[in-house]
Amino acid sequence: MKVPIDWLKDFVGFRASPDQLAKLLTMGGLETVVGESNVLEIDIIPNRSDCWSILGIAREVAALTKSRVKSPKARVKETGKKTNQVIGVEVRDRDLCPRYMARIVENVNVGSSPEWLKKRLEAIGQRPINNVVDATNYLLHELGQPMHAFDANLIKESRIIVRRAREDESVVTLDGKSHKLDKNILVIADSEKVIAVAGVMGAANTEVRAHSKTIVLESAFFDPVSIHKSSKFLKLRTDASIRFEHGVDWLAVEEALNRAAAMIARLGNGKVLRGKIDIKNKERKPKVVALRPERVNKILGTKMTGSEMKNILKRLGFEIGGSYVKVPLFRAADVTREIDLIEEISRIYGYGKIEETMPRAAFAGQSVDENDVFRGRVREIMVGCGLYEAQTYSMLGPKDFERTGIREEKAVRIANPLTVEMSLMRTQLLPGLLNVIVHNQNRQVENVFIFEIGKVFKAVAGKQPEEKWHLAAAVFGSPFMSRLDKGEADYYYLKGILENLLAELGLEWPKVMESDNFFLQPGKGAEIEGVGIIGGLHPDIERNYEIDKPVTFFELDLGALFKHYTEEKRYVQLPKYPSVARDISMFVPAQLENQMILDLIKKTGGELVEDAAPFDKYKDSISYRVTYRHPERTLTEEEVNTRHQEVVSALTTKLMVRIR
Repeated sequence: MKVPIDWLKDFVGFRASPDQLAKLLTMGGLETVVGESNVLEIDIIPNRSDCWSILGIAREVAALTKSRVKSPKARVKETGKKTNQVIGVEVRDRDLCPRYMARIVENVNVGSSPEWLKKRLEAIGQRPINNVVDATNYLLHELGQPMHAFDANLIKESRIIVRRAREDESVVTLDGKSHKLDKNILVIADSEKVIAVAGVMGAANTEVRAHSKTIVLESAFFDPVSIHKSSKFLKLRTDASIRFEHGVDWLAVEEALNRAAAMIARLGNGKVLRGKIDIKNKERKPKVVALRPERVNKILGTKMTGSEMKNILKRLGFEIGGSYVKVPLFRAADVTREIDLIEEISRIYGYGKIEETMPRAAFAGQSVDENDVFRGRVREIMVGCGLYEAQTYSMLGPKDFERTGIREEKAVRIANPLTVEMSLMRTQLLPGLLNVIVHNQNRQVENVFIFEIGKVFKAVAGKQPEEKWHLAAAVFGSPFMSRLDKGEADYYYLKGILENLLAELGLEWPKVMESDNFFLQPGKGAEIEGVGIIGGLHPDIERNYEIDKPVTFFELDLGALFKHYTEEKRYVQLPKYPSVARDISMFVPAQLENQMILDLIKKTGGELVEDAAPFDKYKDSISYRVTYRHPERTLTEEEVNTRHQEVVSALTTKLMVRIR
């Protein structure tokens, strides 16, 4: 909306420059820039219907600059016969038109407007037409109340009817365009025809022309939703419809009508007839809202006094009575609760004056969900390992189940899915991550390292579906930044990430076993006992998704991990005594699992074995390093050799390995 500075000064005095004023209004919630000829261009937000006028902006300026608003009152000099002797009004739909007012101005000389009026209209981009129409347009922008002027001689039977349009009824509006009306559109009509689309635009058949003498002035309060629908249906958005659909001031209906009648009589040497027609459902009363100063300060984090708060509201036009605030009718559309008053106080007080403080996030009597804390910790660790978090849909389609080999009967079916591709709740996170990999691969992204924490769902016969939190990770491509090193991420790379995760969570590495899970490539995957699976993706699934590089993944049940998780940190004193290492190189049968070898070494070595791990492999030969240490003394060479020989003997006799 355009607001000329000189017009604004008719209502409020201020010393601020246009740029300073624009900044004040912007910080007060109305984004403002200074245009040509010191005209403010203001972006009115949807809930501020009171600001669609010069007067409304003047109230804002007065509140921000601690000034007072000057509200000119209409002085109507009435003469001659009564208005209801010239025109009659019937409102048939009072829900859509709660208030309708009319006045008559006779013996008007329709002609050109004075220069001051033309210049003000031109400054806001309005084309001057004649002194009657210009007066209504002028007051529309000044007070925010749209009005319309009819030529009384063109209204059949001198009777105005406010009703809904009839079937197949049409109208030619003032812009010369013909519109077919819908039966739900509110119209202004006479006994024969439609003479205006209520709240949107008048009809050409009652337009005020040079020879018009008797003018009927209309001012009304229309239902905002009805006007919005009419404007949208007719594809006709006007200055009037914008204001009506946001909501106008109930009291301005009469004030604008009186001002318009007096102004037209003055500009056109006419006479205002005695009285006015005012048809309304019931008088609207201002809403009263309780305001608690302590609540204001608690919400805003300020230390304002009650007097400061009340002074701000008074400058905005609110009336104060003790701890209660009477909301003026021009703010009835957006101020209905205490929190709305707090918003008004904060924006006028100044957001910049409110100190930055950390919010109190604790809730009395409520404890933090430990599972949430655990998942947050897992997320931090995974990001720290160099993976990017993905969030995929919880819904999948039959195609994803088919491509991965998951059985659909285990899935929860959605009763009213948006699409077939989102008709089943996921039972695993992996399909979603594979779709992310495909999306990146199709956009020439060569390296994808992602993880997701989310819920999976499984159908349970006769019961509510089972929900579990899972963690899944998938790697694709090279983990190295160097363009020369093109090494691919493999099982051992992802196993290292998993080891880091468990170590950071303070969890022991669980038992790992061979797995024939259909997700895993045979011989390149394993089952982590009671937790999940890890390994290379089965080549058939890779082909189904048309992935052109090997994918390695793991998927874990976070609930199972959480059972062993504790935030308590236990520290072990550093060993005082030295360790002794011995190596064992052996030929290992193909079917023998690494875990079985480690378990036997630790069982046979007893408390002296501190650690055991493979460190070299060539074909079927594997070398293990066993570390021995006594917590209370230094081991002798003889003790180590004896215990190590027992370990070697156990391996050869129980696992049938052959020592090199």
